[in-house]
Amino acid sequence: MSFNNNSGGFMDNSYDNSNNTQNGSGYTKKPLGEQTLRPLTIKQIKNVSVPQESTYKIDNSLVTQITFVAVIRTVQELATNFVYTVEDGTGVIDVRKWTNDDTEMPGDADLRRELLPDTYVRINGRINSFSSRISVVGHALRPITDFNELSYHFLDCINTHLLFTKPGSSQYKADNMQIDGPGAPTSLNDKVSQAIKEFDSSEEGASIDQLVQKFRGMHTESEIRDSIDYLMTDGQCYTTIDSEHLKSCLP
Repeated sequence: MSFNNNSGGFMDNSYDNSNNTQNGSGYTKKPLGEQTLRPLTIKQIKNVSVPQESTYKIDNSLVTQITFVAVIRTVQELATNFVYTVEDGTGVIDVRKWTNDDTEMPGDADLRRELLPDTYVRINGRINSFSSRISVVGHALRPITDFNELSYHFLDCINTHLLFTKPGSSQYKADNMQIDGPGAPTSLNDKVSQAIKEFDSSEEGASIDQLVQKFRGMHTESEIRDSIDYLMTDGQCYTTIDSEHLKSCLP
């Protein structure tokens, strides 16, 4: 399954340094586990270790932002949230998506109506633990339209797992790994963030089509859109004239 993407690669948590800054801009990097989307299976999510409250580790590496693909089995509508019970062949887990009428975008309700039982979806979110029960807080759920994404996601999960457990065995290209230091490769999130910033002089900002073209042959449109979703959630960019145009929030 193509767990949405791209930033899949997490490095060993020896690189987990929240005091690092990006390109001398004064923008403080979050710990690595906070700034990448980790592709996972539901079995991996449910087997997460919780060394302390609100801290989660998989393959002995910190992780919070996650992405996975699954099929919806049941939908429960509550007063303030929807609970989706999903499974991917490795396990079953609940995904809670909170709703807020004051902050909902015009298309959110339409998208939610597509999230029906037996629909395959891509889920971005965070791991949550309550009373020793593991679940997921969903930030973004979208139906899968290209089922190649399922195969890609499972391969992405295997590759990332090997990256952590057997250094040197993963086939990840160096530019998918994030290592601090001059001239070091950056994650896809960093590359997309920098590409958006290149359009600071434009009133409209960067269009998603322009970003997809820029990374064509290296990353899929789905990976680019997932990275944009992360950057917006992280407060690194915002939409301008419509949902397809973005500008950077970074100095």
